[in-house]
Amino acid sequence: MVISFLPTPARADGDDAAGSTNRVKRPIEELFKTDLIYPQEKGELEVELASVYQNHTGGDTWTIPISLEYGLSDCWQVEAEWDSLVQRYPRNHSVVRGVGDLEVGTQYSFMNIGNSCFHIAPRFSIQVPVGDVNKGLSEGFIEYKPAVILARDFPELHRTQFFTEIGASFVQPVKTPADANEAVPAAHELNWGGGFFILFPHAAPTLELNWANNQWNHHGTENEIYLTPGYLWRARRNMEIGLGIPIGLNNGSDRFEVIAHLVWEF
Repeated sequence: MVISFLPTPARADGDDAAGSTNRVKRPIEELFKTDLIYPQEKGELEVELASVYQNHTGGDTWTIPISLEYGLSDCWQVEAEWDSLVQRYPRNHSVVRGVGDLEVGTQYSFMNIGNSCFHIAPRFSIQVPVGDVNKGLSEGFIEYKPAVILARDFPELHRTQFFTEIGASFVQPVKTPADANEAVPAAHELNWGGGFFILFPHAAPTLELNWANNQWNHHGTENEIYLTPGYLWRARRNMEIGLGIPIGLNNGSDRFEVIAHLVWEF
């Protein structure tokens, strides 16, 4: 479930009252599996509390990520996300729990390029393996994650936006489980996400399609495809609530997930 507020949408030409072509109000706060094109405004802090449930063949997992985003300027933000609690329910084994990994990153957004409805944002993040690899709470890799987000607004279609994100994850093993058979292949990963959202005065339905694959590199075993319908609701001016249900579309994916977010802005 996602929680944020839906501020007044930007004009189609990208100009605000001050005449800026790069400062665009953020109409929604967070998607579910794809990063958002909009940056935090200068001096604005976003705090997100999420709950993620994953139903898969090897046992279920419940995670509580906490994330922060802060606007260094109206187009440049820094961010951090930490899996503050990870609880796994392995089949025929006792429950394991603990903290998960930490990810820090940055994003620079170019909004309304050439006074058009097109936007682009390069981003980069690093994930550090804080979780216990012997409990399966981390894969033990430092991950370097470059990506780029592209988006196009359609103001005439009920303020609809189509978006896509293309990225990669380059891994560096730094932790190894005591049982070598439990080690995850150190394979680099390609990922893609795309979809759209439609803005209404107090809500926004969303749809995302995401794919991640590392089978092309170092005997990787992951190939996941998800379709995620979602719904965002503005509970208060500075708060948004949302719920997304990722559905696995192939055998390598979880059967389904439930993602809930609560977002406050300061």
